[in-house]
Amino acid sequence: MAVIISDTGPLLAFAGIHQLTILQQLFKTVYIPQAVWQESQAHSDDAAQQIATALQQGWLQVVTVSPPHDFPVSLGDGEQEAMQFAMANPSALLVMDDRLARREALQRKLAFVGTVKVLWIAEQRHLISDAAVLLEAMAANGYYLSRQLLQQISE
Repeated sequence: MAVIISDTGPLLAFAGIHQLTILQQLFKTVYIPQAVWQESQAHSDDAAQQIATALQQGWLQVVTVSPPHDFPVSLGDGEQEAMQFAMANPSALLVMDDRLARREALQRKLAFVGTVKVLWIAEQRHLISDAAVLLEAMAANGYYLSRQLLQQISE
């Protein structure tokens, strides 16, 4: 079974629309590096509280990662630590949306999916009724998704 590792953006996107449990339903256990945990708790808001609750429930787990090295400085600490943890786990699947981070993951031959793919899978497994509606809610909540991507999903 794959080790699922999430970056901060997708966690906040799902929590921002009260759909964090989609990750639990699909993957059972999701790991986040310490830097992702810290980034997700940077603001005392509802999304941060939902993530903290998921941690208390045990399906979201914080892991300590050896200090990342040889990553572009343009990547955030959470992205670097998520990829560092993935490199140490050959069966890892990263959940990340940042374009530069995904490009780096490709170069390092790391497997990843984005929020759109996670929602598509959830829809295919009948966990949600309409991925496009949730993507639009994420966008309305301030999560960046390209207009082209939203149009493709809505069609």
